[in-house]
Amino acid sequence: MSSNDSAIGSALDRDTVQSASKLLIGAMAIVGVLAVVTLLPGVDRLVPFAPVTFAAVATAVVALAVAGILLYAAPKFALLTRLALGGRGVDAETDAPPSRIAENAGGMAYWLVVFGAVLVAYRGLAGAAVPLLNDAAWAYDAVFLFVALVPVVFLVARLTVTVDPVAEAVADRVAGDEPDGKSGEVAATDDRDDG
Repeated sequence: MSSNDSAIGSALDRDTVQSASKLLIGAMAIVGVLAVVTLLPGVDRLVPFAPVTFAAVATAVVALAVAGILLYAAPKFALLTRLALGGRGVDAETDAPPSRIAENAGGMAYWLVVFGAVLVAYRGLAGAAVPLLNDAAWAYDAVFLFVALVPVVFLVARLTVTVDPVAEAVADRVAGDEPDGKSGEVAATDDRDDG
């Protein structure tokens, strides 16, 4: 077992991992059941007194459930990403500062899962919501556009602040650590009096 595996194992107890995996497996099962339900005879009929089908209503309910599960699981994905990249967990016992790359990667994982939840809700609710809105169907797209922009903005912010640490890590890997002579030259240049 590697050090990352032991860090992940110590940060998340068995019950947490089991409950998270139950939720994700349950979400996949719900999607599978929805696929079977949409094959039932008569499911493509309109709901009485509404311009939507039974299948669209079932899809909307499942989409909301899956989006909720994704939102619930987003912090767990962020923690696993941080730990996998050598960061520390919430209850870490060391005083070492967390890696900027690991922290930002965890943030990116969080916002990607949130973005996925927004897309699942958008696609799943469309069949039930758009027919009800008639001529105002553009409002449905506009609302989800603004909601989806939130995780995208945070994702771009995390990507932006990760460029320098990743570039430093790549340079350290490819060219080795910064030589002592180079940092000494910079210090000597700064101390020089140009007067």
